[in-house]
Amino acid sequence: MKSLILLTFLSTGYLVCSQNILESLYLKEYNTSKYTEGELMSTDTILDLSNGYYEEFHSSGGDKKTILRQACLFQNEDDTKTLAVSITYWDFSCFMNTSSFYEISKDSSTAIQNIDILPSLDILDFVAGTNIVSILKKYLPELKKGYLDSNATITELLNEIYNIRYTMPREGTTITATLAICDYIPTNEIGIDAEDWAIIENDFLSLELIYDRKQKRFRKD
Repeated sequence: MKSLILLTFLSTGYLVCSQNILESLYLKEYNTSKYTEGELMSTDTILDLSNGYYEEFHSSGGDKKTILRQACLFQNEDDTKTLAVSITYWDFSCFMNTSSFYEISKDSSTAIQNIDILPSLDILDFVAGTNIVSILKKYLPELKKGYLDSNATITELLNEIYNIRYTMPREGTTITATLAICDYIPTNEIGIDAEDWAIIENDFLSLELIYDRKQKRFRKD
């Protein structure tokens, strides 16, 4: 259905400029993937042609919404554009996020490896200066008895709980890198104190990544 929406826009006169967001999605054969049981279904779509932005989200009432898919365009100095796509998907345990990037020229698109466009980031970058690591160290010994390998490190535990999520801008050239959290461990493996979990769930950092139109890369603010 979502792919049909895109094709409908493409066929009904919404193409107001060369390589706008819909053309770009079409050029890279935008694949919203098949529905997986447990996933949230989108309830609405934002299409902002003037800012080169596309979004699908699930609304559960009020102001609460979960962004499922985003796409935006960044103009480069050499007249190409960079298409950024962020997708939230269900891996049968938690909601995960993946981002991909493409260089869009007049009539083609080329995939860009994340290592070639994003700065090197580690989950430790987002928990520096917080109490998250010290809190998780309390639970690591118990998790090493079964859920994790006996030689598991705090970094491995961090990667079980978090994955890096990139939020695309509707306006401007800055994406936000932050963490998406998975509650599989406290739900299925061991009890985690509510106060500890509140810190684990909320106290990590966000990083601003600014797009360089000449280098065609993002850099840390």
